[in-house]
Parts: sequence; structure tokens; C-alpha cells
Amino acid sequence: MYILVCLLRGEIEAYRQSLIDSVYTIYGLNVVKNQNAPAHFTLKYEFDVENIGKLSEIETFCEYFCKTHQKSQVRIGGFLSFPPSVVFIDVKPSEEAQKAFSDFIIGLRTMKWMQWGAYDAENLRFHATIAEGCGNLFNVVWKFVQGKEKYFDVWFDNIAILNVEWSGGELIRWNFHKIFEME
Repeated sequence: MYILVCLLRGEIEAYRQSLIDSVYTIYGLNVVKNQNAPAHFTLKYEFDVENIGKLSEIETFCEYFCKTHQKSQVRIGGFLSFPPSVVFIDVKPSEEAQKAFSDFIIGLRTMKWMQWGAYDAENLRFHATIAEGCGNLFNVVWKFVQGKEKYFDVWFDNIAILNVEWSGGELIRWNFHKIFEME
């Protein structure tokens, strides 16, 4: 399985990681920590490629997209959630970033084999996860992050293809496949 993301760089990386580490240390919630995912926001949730040709098609598209689109600003900060399981940092694309994302989805939709989930494309909620699998600890984790808000201006300036390993219905590890940069 693969996933397409925009990697977050700079101060946001350390900020996000410190929140993940704190949630792990204080509450023992280790899902996000164990996955060791890079700081990112998702552009396209999991999809499967049956052969190397389809992966090559994705690579070619991402390379073309990054050459034909300029980086655009994204504001990240504040907390939101998908109760009762996930707490995340909010990601708000600028108009330019939202337009680039729309172009990206239009391009992906030309690949008739691409699988689409309920939270993909127009239904995608940009976010950077800090706690997952909260269960009965959701309210205390939510209370913990309050007052720790920081805001960052970052860029939608790359597309990374990550390989996602699953085992027994759990996401085990994220592996880099390839990264494409916008100018």
C-alpha cells in the first residue's frame, strides 16, 4: 500500500514530535510514536499498485505535477480531532494551495485504476496527527493539548510517496519511496 503526502519541514517537525513524545510519555499512547511517520499532511490516502507500471505512472505524474506547480503557503496550528480516537494539528491551505490540491486530485482521477476512500479527494481533511487510538483517554489528551497551540507558515512544496506497511489491521511502519519537489 502507498500513500501520498506533503512533508512538513522546519520548526513544525520538532513541535509535532514533542507533542507525540509527551502524549506517549504521559498517557502511554504509542500508536503514532511507534509508526514513526514523518511530519506531514496527507494528500491521498492508501492505494494499492498491482504492478510496477502503476507505481511508475504515479511517479511520472508527481514529477510532472511538481514541475508545473509552484509551492504555495499553508498555515498549520491549533488542534482539532476525530473523536474518540484522533487528536491532530489543523492544516489550513491558502487559496493557492487549495487550487494546487484540486489540480492534483484532477490529475490522479485520470488514473482509472486508482482506489478512492470515503475521506479522499474533496472529503480530505488536512491534518497532522499527534495522537491516535485514544479511546477512553481521548478527553484527557484533548485537555492536555489545550494551551499548547503554536502556529506555523509552511509550504505545500513537495509530494512524497510513502510505502505503508500493515500487519493484522494495524499500520506498522512508513517507508520513503520517492520525494518530488516544487519550486
